[in-house]
Amino acid sequence: MKKSNLFTLLSLCFIIVAIILFMFLWKTPSASSGTKTESNSTTQSNIITTPKDTSEGVSSANTEDNSETTNTDSNIFMDDALFIGDSRTVGLMEYAGIDTADYFCTVGMSVYNIHKKPVSVPNVGKVTLTELLNGKKYGKIYIMLGVNEVGYKFSTTTEKYSELIGFIKDKQPNAVVFIKAKLHVSKSRSDSDKVVNNIAINGLNAELAKLADGKSKFYLDANILFDDEAGGLAADKSEDSTHLYAKYYKEWGEWIIEQTASLIGEG
Repeated sequence: MKKSNLFTLLSLCFIIVAIILFMFLWKTPSASSGTKTESNSTTQSNIITTPKDTSEGVSSANTEDNSETTNTDSNIFMDDALFIGDSRTVGLMEYAGIDTADYFCTVGMSVYNIHKKPVSVPNVGKVTLTELLNGKKYGKIYIMLGVNEVGYKFSTTTEKYSELIGFIKDKQPNAVVFIKAKLHVSKSRSDSDKVVNNIAINGLNAELAKLADGKSKFYLDANILFDDEAGGLAADKSEDSTHLYAKYYKEWGEWIIEQTASLIGEG
């Protein structure tokens, strides 16, 4: 073989080897870069798919509390519940979170006028109490009336209350009736109001408690939740010395479910 040809062949082999080495060295960093990109992509994916709470003013404690409300472990369902009452029951309807129950309530309702006018019941329509009780079966009926009656004689109010319970039991014989104590007013209102005061409320509550029999009629007194040391509605729980702030209706609703479970647990 001629020297020129040999030199040409060696040069060609050298060029080929150089090209191969160059390609190898060029691909190696690229592969490393690709690995890092994939790692970053995976991290990015994890961040995006992790749920993020965007609610304003919602703490983790509130989130846990909502979870407990959904699952009370009480085995009590409120789909067959009916709440009857005045403005405080309106508050329960709007803020307690017991949304599957029915509410026959309006501001100013009392045992003296409960049969006179129809009431707008959510998901039912405008009905009288008779029409409501004739049209649907209830397992639990909660009554909270009396604040608008404290100016009447206790004996007369208690008699009317007893008649109302009898009417309800006649229409709904299998329902358990819960007589709810009247919540106190604040000490400042109690001391200045000659009619609506805690002495009168306590006296009426004591009479209404006697209507319970511990079998199908129970007495529930939630004042332990909201009273201050003086035995009145705590000032920091009410703006008008009579009605609860919205957030306390939720606490009240949870307490009602707990008490119902302890008395007539359905589980």
